[in-house]
Amino acid sequence: MSETSLAQGDTSVPIVVTIRIEKEYSVKLPRNLFRFETERGEYNIKTDSVIQKWYDIEVDLKNTSREPISIWLMNCSWEDNFTVNNNYVSIRGTNCDRNFPELEQFKPNESKIYKTTLAKSVKFENPCDNCIYGPQVETTKLGLIVIDDVYKPKLKPFLGYDLAMEDKSVWKIVWSNSLFLLNKAESSSY
Repeated sequence: MSETSLAQGDTSVPIVVTIRIEKEYSVKLPRNLFRFETERGEYNIKTDSVIQKWYDIEVDLKNTSREPISIWLMNCSWEDNFTVNNNYVSIRGTNCDRNFPELEQFKPNESKIYKTTLAKSVKFENPCDNCIYGPQVETTKLGLIVIDDVYKPKLKPFLGYDLAMEDKSVWKIVWSNSLFLLNKAESSSY
């Protein structure tokens, strides 16, 4: 079974993922937070600090079915059940003391809102020596990773969940709407 990507209008998984920016801002971070990338030659950071663009977003998950559904999410780091469609944005995630997979239930037509922060890579402002970035993926989308039957879940918490999350061939991905986070210099359409 191969990884399946679903468009917003696909009805095999009755979920719509909608994202929207609540706040956009820049954060000054110490250079040592990027030590691993700098040592590998991915970034060339010449100052003691780096400015990174952050986006506080809302993620709205809506059951579009007339029946109740359930999807697996980590109870704290729910962001683990999402993927990003490009390599220049990451989900900041949550610090968790107690974190485990659980079935999140949605009544018919019910929406639930989750909040998180996206971080834009500093690679554009701090390119490695002799790096030339070609065209970039123009949009940022989040993909909800669905790993089980939403009507009659069969997986067991922990082992069944963990195995399904490690096996990308069983994933169904429901993509969100697009956000445009590149500036003119970074975008390939300008």
